[in-house]
Amino acid sequence: MIPRKALRCYLWPIAPTVLLALLAAPGMRAYGQPFIAQNPGPGSMTIGGKWQFHLGDSLNWSNPSVDDSNWEQLNADDRWGDQTHPGYTGFAWYRKHIHLGGGAGRMAVLIPPVQDAYEVYWNGRKIGECGKLPPHGWWWRNPRGVVYGLGAAPLDGVLALRVWKAPLESGESLWRGGLRAAPLIGSPAVLTMRPTLTQMKVEDIMLPRFVFAGALFITGIIALLLYMRERSNLVYLWLGLLLVANFLWCMQGLNLVTFGLTNFAYVFQDGLVLTLQDISLWMLLLTLFGFQRRPVWKRWTVALVAVYLSARAVDLTLKAFWESAGTGMQAGDILATAIAALTPIYLLVIVSVGVRKRTSRALLPLALTTAIYGSYNIVVNASSVGIRYTHFVLPWYQLNPAIPLGPYVFGIPAILNTMLFLVLVFTVAREQARERRRQMHIEREMASAHEVQDVLIPADLPAIPGFAISSVYKPAAEVGGDFYQVIPLGGLEDKSRALILLGDVSGKGLKAAMTVALIVGTVRALAEFTDDPAEILTRLNQRLLGRTRGGFATCIALRMEPGGRAVIANAGHLAPFHAGREIDLSGSLPLGLAANEQYESITMQLRAGETLTLLTDGVLEARGPKGELYGYERLSTLMQAQPTVQQIVDAACSFGQDDDITVLSVALMANTESSDARLELSAQIAGQ
Repeated sequence: MIPRKALRCYLWPIAPTVLLALLAAPGMRAYGQPFIAQNPGPGSMTIGGKWQFHLGDSLNWSNPSVDDSNWEQLNADDRWGDQTHPGYTGFAWYRKHIHLGGGAGRMAVLIPPVQDAYEVYWNGRKIGECGKLPPHGWWWRNPRGVVYGLGAAPLDGVLALRVWKAPLESGESLWRGGLRAAPLIGSPAVLTMRPTLTQMKVEDIMLPRFVFAGALFITGIIALLLYMRERSNLVYLWLGLLLVANFLWCMQGLNLVTFGLTNFAYVFQDGLVLTLQDISLWMLLLTLFGFQRRPVWKRWTVALVAVYLSARAVDLTLKAFWESAGTGMQAGDILATAIAALTPIYLLVIVSVGVRKRTSRALLPLALTTAIYGSYNIVVNASSVGIRYTHFVLPWYQLNPAIPLGPYVFGIPAILNTMLFLVLVFTVAREQARERRRQMHIEREMASAHEVQDVLIPADLPAIPGFAISSVYKPAAEVGGDFYQVIPLGGLEDKSRALILLGDVSGKGLKAAMTVALIVGTVRALAEFTDDPAEILTRLNQRLLGRTRGGFATCIALRMEPGGRAVIANAGHLAPFHAGREIDLSGSLPLGLAANEQYESITMQLRAGETLTLLTDGVLEARGPKGELYGYERLSTLMQAQPTVQQIVDAACSFGQDDDITVLSVALMANTESSDARLELSAQIAGQ
């Protein structure tokens, strides 16, 4: 038996050790694995090891005296979904006991990005937050690490994080939630610099992407400026919008436009960029392939754009209330996202049909590049829909194969966007050059047609003794389809009679000008053999059959004789006005429609000072700002005042010219006027 005095001698040396162990044991039970270290001074260190973790929510868990020995332990450098709680959303707490020895000095903790919002507590006192916890919660889409002050060293206490994970979106995997990296502790100045340095490294590595984004923006603005100059050229509009959208997409990858955005703001911005990208690319390809004016393509495009925009709008509406998203809202999110992800298949339809129907192979490089670009995006977007349910992630999508070039990395999206940009700009430049050559050819043809028209619409009318002739011609386009001729009859010695024709050819442009040339040439040839207006129209009709390519011409012909006698024949044209009233003529078909059409003539007598006025339907078809026609009623009221030809043209133009306008008047001069003053002539081509 050991004497008591000897036993006391043996136990006394180990008593402090046993006492420390007994004191430490409760702490170990309460705090798990504490973080014990010396003051890092001007540096920082990672708060490593296991953290106490508990699902649910209680503000009492911020109290350092809470016994968390029964809590589970998780690594702070990985999300809780990757460890023990896949698919969990809602509240959870992290706790870590920290003992930091050493000299005095202000200390801080850097909390890295957390999914999705959190509050930080030090020894039960709230020292900061990132985002906002429910109710009325919101969270940053791409948060950076935030530094929170702890006080002066030495430190001894519990650091607690109250974390809230929003309901999973359709494209989110189950492996989400909570901390993604372990917090740091150390000097506030050093910790404050860390997020900035990290962002600078990322931006430095992505410098080529920034340069590429600048090129996209500049080219897009140039395209939009070109569209402002040429509003009819929609290729510039769609190309400009697409390039600007791709510029915004690149900036999203640099976090320059997404940092500081809440989740809802990011969803809105991202949806806007994707919508602009998709729709502008569709419209650009439709325009390049020549489908934009076809009714079938118009209907399908409008329908798909409506479905696409509706899906985006539904998704955006759901995200506005995503904090409380239940099963129904999550199902709606999957449906809307799936529609928005699969609708761009329309891009492949445009390309495949365009390649098959387009005779020119100039668009094949664009078609191939667009097909690859569109297929990649469709597969990527579609594969992300419903990941939370399918748990299927394409390996190449997860790894994102890339081409390293020195310190820079070029991923598949960047490579495809660069290829599409280069091919688009090249294709549009080539198509515009071809279009410019076609336009120059058309302008040369129009110039030739204008020269022909100068011959067909005489600027100087021949003098007819005893008559005053006035005319005004105002085309709606550069080359119109109206015509008139005044042909003296009776040879060189006697020009007291005249054949007058006024008409309108269906259509516009060079085709109409050529038809007018045929009519005028035929009439002048026929006038050598006959002066009967009805016979001239009958033969002219036979000459035009099969030569107007589905068109026709209306014409009125009259022969003016000394003393005011007029013989009039009409081929489907407006009847002349005499003394403010329309002359009653029998109905007849226009020229060039029926082979056996026979035209009849009537005879009337003009008195001295009376006027016979001929006009084309451009006066009747003048259209007001609300779409109403000038019409017979307004014309009859106007003609009762017996206006001049210029007043008639001005009235129609002020109402709203929509077609060529030609007005010609023939007045019998009074007997008191000298016969050698043969003509009071006024011939005008308006706008010339």
